[in-house]
Amino acid sequence: MQCRTSKIKVFVLYLLSICTFFASLNQNIYTPAIPLIRDSFNVSINWVNFTVSSFIFIIAMIQIVLGMVIEAKNQKRLLLVSFVFISISTIICAFTTNFMLFMISRLVQAIGAGIIPLVTINMISQLFEGQARGSAMGTYQILLTLAPAIAPILGGLLGQYYGYQGIFLFLSVISAALFVFIAYILPNDERKNSRRKTSCFVKNYIAVFSNYIGISTMVISFFVFFIYFAILVYLPVLLHDYYHISVQIVGLLYLPLTVSMILGSTLFKNLQKKISLNVLFMAILFFMPLQVVLFGVLHTKSIIGLSIILFCYGMTVGFSAPLFSTIISNEYIENRGTALGLFNFIRYFGMTIGGMLTGLYSIISSSFVFFFLGSFLFLASILQFRILKKSFLS
Repeated sequence: MQCRTSKIKVFVLYLLSICTFFASLNQNIYTPAIPLIRDSFNVSINWVNFTVSSFIFIIAMIQIVLGMVIEAKNQKRLLLVSFVFISISTIICAFTTNFMLFMISRLVQAIGAGIIPLVTINMISQLFEGQARGSAMGTYQILLTLAPAIAPILGGLLGQYYGYQGIFLFLSVISAALFVFIAYILPNDERKNSRRKTSCFVKNYIAVFSNYIGISTMVISFFVFFIYFAILVYLPVLLHDYYHISVQIVGLLYLPLTVSMILGSTLFKNLQKKISLNVLFMAILFFMPLQVVLFGVLHTKSIIGLSIILFCYGMTVGFSAPLFSTIISNEYIENRGTALGLFNFIRYFGMTIGGMLTGLYSIISSSFVFFFLGSFLFLASILQFRILKKSFLS
């Protein structure tokens, strides 16, 4: 019986991870096609980048709103609603010739995509405990990592042969398939605590902000994902305009990031069984800024050098993501849904701002921007390290 229960948990883990993979796929798949969308609708690059940043901003806001009520709702039903939103909006994006309608449909798509990660990560944190939770978060993150890494490759291939329309039609088909799969296979989630009060907004957030380790983790995650997405959105522009590489090849050059992020998440799964999460967290505070500074200094020197930098940086990001999720899940028990919602909001908000940096590169050197970001993160990490070291040793 115990073996059967364990297998069911593993099955649900992979199903939920695939759903989150798809949500992230919606977010990242059309970054290589940014120049195509710009030319097709005859709008500025800033408007196209706005559809990227606003998409993440909507996802971030969903985390705050949904985080307050998620534990009192039927989470399977929430997943089904999210896929309905995605299916309809992606079809509209594929066929509309009006950029305003395209942009509005992307926002609807973001609402659907925003529901998925909080529901899935909350269900996983409830299913597993202790080291099993850390291992589950590692598995979850490996599949989630594939999305922002594989999405540009897939988006580049679809965009090259079928245009941006092919990208959205592909998403609509996968969304419909996952809807059917969840409806008939995922166990129903009847909430036993459906009468639980969910309106104590101030009380819940006071409890969340009172946990210093949890909040410190969220603060660092903001800077990590802010810089990560600044690099991710800048890459297609760098490769297309500076190195004069085609859209199809641009997608393939995300491969070093793909492999390294998977390796980073796999490394976390193994190390978290032997080394405390506190020590791993403090190590990240020093390795991450170094990677960003190296990117700022060397990203325009050569394609080979850029690939090496991306590989090392991706490994660090892949390691940090499940680390942050596990720490926050462990720190909060009574207010886990609220804490995870706030965590997702903070990291998505960081991505939103990071995606807006592309417009600065026509005014300020990209090398200076990333060198500054890396240096700033290093100073912030030193401050966090000193305070956290006292907290861990006390």
